[in-house]
Amino acid sequence: MLFAYLSHYFLDLIAFCVFVSILLSLIKGRYNGHSDSLKFERGAENKILQQPAMSSTSTAGTRPIFFGNGDGGFSLKELLHSTSKVSWKGTFGTSFKTELKGGNVVLVRRLKGSGLSEIEFRERVQEIGTRLHENLLPLRAYCCHQNERYLLYDYMQMGSLAKLLHGHKTADNTPLTWEVRCRIVYGVARAILYLHTIGSNICHGNIKSSNVLLTDSLDAHLSEFGLARLVSPDYKPNLVGGYRAPEARNAQEVSQASDVYSFGVLLLELLTGNAPIGAITTTTGVDLPKWVRKMFREKPIIDVFDKELLLRHQDHREQMVQLLELAVCCTFQHPNRRPLMAAVLNRIRDTCRLES
Repeated sequence: MLFAYLSHYFLDLIAFCVFVSILLSLIKGRYNGHSDSLKFERGAENKILQQPAMSSTSTAGTRPIFFGNGDGGFSLKELLHSTSKVSWKGTFGTSFKTELKGGNVVLVRRLKGSGLSEIEFRERVQEIGTRLHENLLPLRAYCCHQNERYLLYDYMQMGSLAKLLHGHKTADNTPLTWEVRCRIVYGVARAILYLHTIGSNICHGNIKSSNVLLTDSLDAHLSEFGLARLVSPDYKPNLVGGYRAPEARNAQEVSQASDVYSFGVLLLELLTGNAPIGAITTTTGVDLPKWVRKMFREKPIIDVFDKELLLRHQDHREQMVQLLELAVCCTFQHPNRRPLMAAVLNRIRDTCRLES
C-alpha cells in the first residue's frame, strides 16, 4: 500500500514538472525580448487581464490565463521556476503547494476527470473566475495543456479548519475560541448564500471543514466552488460521507438543499469538536447528525459540546444551544424541511451578535 501511494505521489509530481517545463519553453519563445513579468493587476476586482488572441495550434492552450483579482506579488517566470510538492489530494484532484522566490506561496490544483472540451472548459472556468466574494477563495488563473487542466489559487498559511480542529494539539496551536468559531461559520454561511443568490441551480456542492481555508487572522475562505462543473458529467466522484446529504449520491447530484445539510454538519463539527465520517480518514469519524440526536435522548444537552468551549466560554452556553438547534434543522433528512441559507445566515448573525 505504501509503495502504491508513493508511486502515485511521484507520478503526480512528475506530470506537474513536465507541464511546467513545456510551459516555460513555449513562453520563452513567444515572449522573447519582452518582459515576462505577467503580474496580477492591482485593484481590478471584476476585470480579466487582456490576453493576446489564442492561436489554433494544439499548444496554444498551455499559456495560463490570469484573472485580475488583486496583486499576487510574483511574476509568471517566478511561478514556473518554483519548487512544488503535493499538498493534498481532494475530491477533484491533486493540489501542489508551490513555493516562489521571495517567500510567496501559491496553490496549484491539477484537476482529474476533466473530460470537457477545451472550449467548454474555458467558458465554465471564466464564469467561476468572475465569482468574487470576501469569503470565497478566488481563482487566480487557469491553464490547459492537452488533456490536463490546472487552476491557481492563493495559499492559506494557516491551513484548513479541519487541521485546526482535528490536527495534533500543541501549545503553539491557535485557539478556536467561541468568537472565532462564530466568525468562521458566519463567513462560510455568507459565501454559500452568495452562491445561492446567483441562481436556483447554483450551489457549492462540496462543503466540508478541509475546504474551509483560514487567513492569518482566521477569516474563512470557502474553496472548491464550481469544480464539479469543470469535470466530465461521466466523472462522478464520491463525496465525503459525513457531510453528504442523504439525497446526494455523488458530486453530480448536489443542490442548494444539500449545501444546507453539509453546512449543518460543519456547524455540528464546530460545536462538538468531533470529526464527521471521512473528515480525517475514510474509516474514522462520527455520523454527527445521528450522534447528536442520540445524545439528545440519552444525555444532558450540555454533553454535546466541545469540552474546550465549555471550559473557556461558559457565558456563551445559550448561544451554543441556539446554534445547535439551527444545525439540527439544517440536517433534516428531507430537503424541503431544511431552512434556506438566508434564514440560516440571519440566525447566526442574530445569535452571535455579529455585524452584517
